[in-house]
This record gives sequence, structure tokens and C-alpha cells, in this order.
Amino acid sequence: MSEMMIGTSAYASANPDLLKEAGMGWVRHGFGFPFKDRLGGELADAYVRRREQAEALVAGGLKLMGVTPGPGVATRKPDDQGRLVYRWQTRAPDWLGPLGSDEFLANYGEVCRWLADDLRGIVKAWQICNELDIDVFAGPLNARQACELVLAGARGLKAADPSLVVGHNPAGADTAYFFFARLHTGTEGLIDYCGIDGYYGTWYDGGPERWAERIAELHALTGAPVLVNEWGFSSAGAGITDEERRTGLSVCDLKKWHSSWGPGHTPEGQAAFVERAFDAFCAQEDALLGIFFYRWEDQETCWQCGAPDCPAETAWGLVDLEGNPKPAFYAFAEGARRLSQ
Repeated sequence: MSEMMIGTSAYASANPDLLKEAGMGWVRHGFGFPFKDRLGGELADAYVRRREQAEALVAGGLKLMGVTPGPGVATRKPDDQGRLVYRWQTRAPDWLGPLGSDEFLANYGEVCRWLADDLRGIVKAWQICNELDIDVFAGPLNARQACELVLAGARGLKAADPSLVVGHNPAGADTAYFFFARLHTGTEGLIDYCGIDGYYGTWYDGGPERWAERIAELHALTGAPVLVNEWGFSSAGAGITDEERRTGLSVCDLKKWHSSWGPGHTPEGQAAFVERAFDAFCAQEDALLGIFFYRWEDQETCWQCGAPDCPAETAWGLVDLEGNPKPAFYAFAEGARRLSQ
């Protein structure tokens, strides 16, 4: 793919004209398991809605990177002492077979082949599952099993349409290096990009300038163009004190960030982060396939813990809850102009 993919994760209700004003031509759009009770059976209502939303986004002049369904997700629930801990919730239907088994992998590959056929002309690029190098999205799968799941999905997608752009997005945990080795060794024709997610200054230490070294490292390591599937900076939340850090409590428990950067987690700080991140992206544009900002709009509640005052998942947007552009919107638009040129 010759063009620079510049996009975001967005609700289907997002205004396509405003997305394009921000310099975005792509939307990252996830799909759930399409069948209710068996492979090739009656379609799930949720899948039909997501397909209709995808069609509307394309009709609005945008291109889609689809996300194939993942095995599940962990959200935070109180333990006996009131501390918030992750609890795994499977999203894989029983008809796929036991998670991680050969039956599961074969059926998952068929699901991906069907998705590629059903969404032909609508979805041009795919991210297989999401951040399977961390327990939040991998659940009981170990790194080897998770990689085999990605490859099963890639085989299914490519069997339907070899022209599709296909890859995966590790979150950047220590086990991510296993993913880079497995997915980019002896898999010619299956994996087209080296995907990576990263949240410097929030979930990770450091600042936006770290993107330049990260992209250069992964391009040299894998030989593949790098796609930053998720990046961003929250515009809300204070930093924790040293005393709070010693408690070992999570962001959702404390309602504060373990890491910060520059001006801090404010709308102005978010805009400054976006501007500096584009400096890094432009410096590595020859190694870069594209970038997807996370995310387009702020959220009313944190999807991890459900609290409206938790910064972990509520203030990442370029627009606020009413759809009004934040300062980072304008910084992104300028950065996108620079990168696309």
C-alpha cells in the first residue's frame, strides 16, 4: 500500500466530514463473531449493525481497517478487599471449540475467511484481534497460542482476498518480542505490517519523542513497514504521589496516572503531545505504513471499571462528549498534513 494510512478508532456516529477535516482518511472498526449458533448459521444482530455502520462510513468517503473478533476481554471488578482486579470474560462462542485448540484455530480461520468475503470492497486492511501479548485481551492463551490464532486469522483472510493488508498489534509487553519473531519469520504472504500500540506518558514512561526510536527499532527487527495501530495521550487525570505509587494500586483504583509527560494530562498537554508525536512520525516516515489515533471521541465512563471519573479510558478523544474539537484536534490536523506530504 503506497498511501500513508492516517486514521482513528471511532464510533460509527462520528461525523465523516469532521474526521476528514482532521486529516483522517481511515477508521479502525471492530467486528464481533458474525454467527449466532454455528459456523455459517444465522447472523448475529450485533454483527449486522456493525456491517451497516461500516457501509455508512465508507459511503461517507472513509476507508476501513477492520478488527477481527477477539477471544474475550478482562474488566476490573472489586476483590474481597475492594481493590479492582481484572476478571476475564470470554467472547468466543462455544461452537468455535475449546479456546486455543486445533478445532478453535480452524474455525477461527474460517470465520476470518467469511468476514473477508462478506466485507469485500468495504474493509481493505485488517488487524487480527487486539493486543494479544497482554492478559487483558489474551486471557488464558499463552504467547505461542496467541500467535497461532493471529496466523490462523491471516490465513483465512488471505485465502479470501490475497490483496488485503493484514497484521496484528501487540501492546508492547515483554512478550511482544516473541510476537515480532513468530509473526515475521517464515510467514511471507500472510503478515504485511508490524503493528504496535503505545501510550507514552500515560500507561508507559517517556514522551512522544520515543515513537521515533520505537518505529526504527521494529522496522529494523522485522523488515516490515510499521503500523502504529494505537497511540494517544489522555487529556484528564492527575499524576500519583510517591506514597500512592508504593500502594501498588491501579489507575482505576486511584483515578490517577502512574506516568505523565510535559504539561500534564490537560487538553493543552494533549495537544502538545500530539504535535511532538508527529515530529517523531515524520522523522520515520520511510519506515511507517500509518498511524491510528486512539481515540476519536471522549467516553462517558471507563470501560475497564465503569466509573465516570476514571481517567484510564475516558479522555483520549480529539473531540469531547458533545463532538466538539479539543485543542488536540487542531494539532492532529496540522500533523496529518505534514505527514501526508
